This record gives sequence, structure tokens and C-alpha cells, in this order.
Amino acid sequence: MIMWNRRRVNHRYTGTAAGFTLLEVLVAVAIVATALVAFMGLHARSLDATIRAQDLTTAVLLAQGKMATMGEFPDTGEEQGKFEGPELERFQWATAVTEHTLEGVDGGKAVTVRRVEVAVYWVDGQQTRHYALEAYGVR
Repeated sequence: MIMWNRRRVNHRYTGTAAGFTLLEVLVAVAIVATALVAFMGLHARSLDATIRAQDLTTAVLLAQGKMATMGEFPDTGEEQGKFEGPELERFQWATAVTEHTLEGVDGGKAVTVRRVEVAVYWVDGQQTRHYALEAYGVR
């Protein structure tokens, strides 16, 4: 004996089915994509700022080190050169020492003052950046 299943499945939309329409999904994906692009741009700018801060910190330390090697009352004149080392090949230095005499400062005596300037230059992309440090020595 053969039995037939006479029940039929009704596939009509009744309006009570849970889920999202295609349009709702597309709008949600567009919003997420826009937010993701904004966050990626923010991350790229953050990395760029970190690299610039690292370069500036390196330049400050190099300038302080160069100034320390010059002594308290260096000879007048100008010099320039490059820092040595694989990570420092982008950095260059320049020094300038000038002498000035101030009259009548210390009980009427002339005082000799030397201005010492150390500048550190480095290439950042297409720009040349610099940091300058100055000090004064009195004798």
C-alpha cells in the first residue's frame, strides 16, 4: 500500500518572519566600512606622529651629546658633519661658536661670552627638519 503525503508546505511570506532585508544589511555594511576607513586613517596619522616624535627625541639627544663633547668654553668657529651609526645616517650636525664682549657687567670689567649653537638636521620624507640647541659660556 502506498501512502501519499497530502500536506503541502506553504512558502508564502506572512510578515511575521524574523530577519533583515537586503537593504538593511547593505546600509549596515556601508556604515561599518565608513567607520573602518576613518579608523585606518586615524591609525596612519598616529603612526606618523609617533615616528616624528621619535626622530625629534633622537635629534634632541644627539644635540645634547654633541654639546657635551664640545666642552664648557669651546674655540670659536663653525663645523659640520654626520653622526655615525646605522640608525643615525639620516642625521647631520652643525655647530657655531661666536664670541661677544660685554662691557661694564662685572664691576666695570669686560666679560667674554661665547654663544654655542648646535643644530641637528634630518630628512623626513620630502622635508628637511632641524633642532637647534644653544648655550652660553662666560669667562
